Amino acid sequence: MGGEDGDLRYFGVTIPLYIEDCYLREFDARVLRSGPGYVILDRSAFYPESGGQPSDTGILLNERQTLRVNKVVRRGGEVYHYVDGSLPPGVMVHGVLDWDRRYLNMRRHSGEHLLTGLFEKFGSGPKVYSDITRLEFQPSHLGLEALNHVEEEFRRIVEEDIPIRIYYAHRSEIDVCGDPRKMEFLEKIPRGVKMLRMVEIPGYSRTFCFGTHVRSTGEIGHLSKLELVVGKRNRKIILFDLETQTHKTG
Repeated sequence: MGGEDGDLRYFGVTIPLYIEDCYLREFDARVLRSGPGYVILDRSAFYPESGGQPSDTGILLNERQTLRVNKVVRRGGEVYHYVDGSLPPGVMVHGVLDWDRRYLNMRRHSGEHLLTGLFEKFGSGPKVYSDITRLEFQPSHLGLEALNHVEEEFRRIVEEDIPIRIYYAHRSEIDVCGDPRKMEFLEKIPRGVKMLRMVEIPGYSRTFCFGTHVRSTGEIGHLSKLELVVGKRNRKIILFDLETQTHKTG
């Protein structure tokens, strides 16, 4: 099972539709297995919580009922959709994402990739944690000069509206440059999965990632917050967020 060039066995029995189309808002699927408060589908556009990106929410509906999808989690190679009800195996459902939530998370995730690349170019040191509103580097000599420089670069790159590339590469070609965090993530992906999904902002960021992203830097939008906090043992914490409106939408 796989996409045009990628190997999707990493995702178990549920085909992750968002891998090939991050902008897919609705889809049809069959319930493969279910239990108290959850269903496992044969295909899904709902993103499961991982990599610092929250899961999607939305609804699953059929002719008889509408169930709220409150959380989606990947456990033991299966994707669990936690719902406020029950559905029997074999039932066909129509899924609808809460698009405003998904699109904001896509923008933030792409923004996190861009900020990480910019801070690393400025000598941030290794990143030890990230989510869609927070970065942590340790050890690091980041200061206000770097913060101001990155903020200016971020704004310029957003205004340039650079296309974001999503493609596949063989895992043997991926160089993590000794980054222990990336090495740990790579080791968690089964060895049988050879082709990994890459997300690249040309000239600024390139890494393997199964998350959802926008098509270009213009869709990320401008920063509404960029703060530097000094933590224990010189750990530097970057808190960020984006303006609600962006001049370009999905």
